[in-house]
Amino acid sequence: MPASPASTSKRHQRMREAAIELMFEMGYAVSMDAVAQRAGCSKQTVYAHFGNKEGLFRSVVNELLGPIGASLATDCEDLEAALRSFARAHLEHLAEPRTITAVRMLTTDIARFPEEAKALFNAGALNIQQRLAECLNAAMQRGELRQDDALALAEMLLGMLVGFDIDRRRLGLGGRDTLQQREEWADRAIDSFLRAHREPATTFPSSTRSRMSS
Repeated sequence: MPASPASTSKRHQRMREAAIELMFEMGYAVSMDAVAQRAGCSKQTVYAHFGNKEGLFRSVVNELLGPIGASLATDCEDLEAALRSFARAHLEHLAEPRTITAVRMLTTDIARFPEEAKALFNAGALNIQQRLAECLNAAMQRGELRQDDALALAEMLLGMLVGFDIDRRRLGLGGRDTLQQREEWADRAIDSFLRAHREPATTFPSSTRSRMSS
């Protein structure tokens, strides 16, 4: 009898969690054999689910970074609300202990694997940038933002959001460690971005105007 979809999904997640744990412990050099042993299945099962090590790695990256990009609707019908929600979610994700561990591990290890480094960038940062650019482009088409290079603006906004925080955390220094600090920084970045790129004729909500004038 073939395995049920629910059983297959649980096994898939178990293997992915095993890969995440082992990569945190050993770096990218972890073997598929080790993943299979940790997950309690055969190596053939791991290959059947992920194809190869690069496929497993991509799945791990999507597990860690995918929810941030997926949380951003591409049309961003309410631009300001969408950007604020995204900014706060992005900073919360970057502050999670597992994310910090992943950043430290990948920084020291992934440079030895250039193809996998490219896959990490494409599945992580580039995917988030592209989804954010789609949101900004939709706002440009509606006349809410001035016409510009949406990809460039997305990269600029992401840089504003992260600031030095990820560098501090990578070095084991204190970052924006409280929810209030992260929310205040997210709002500051979004206010600055909209002030610079919104069409002058666009009316700001009263709550935004009061923040911007303070």
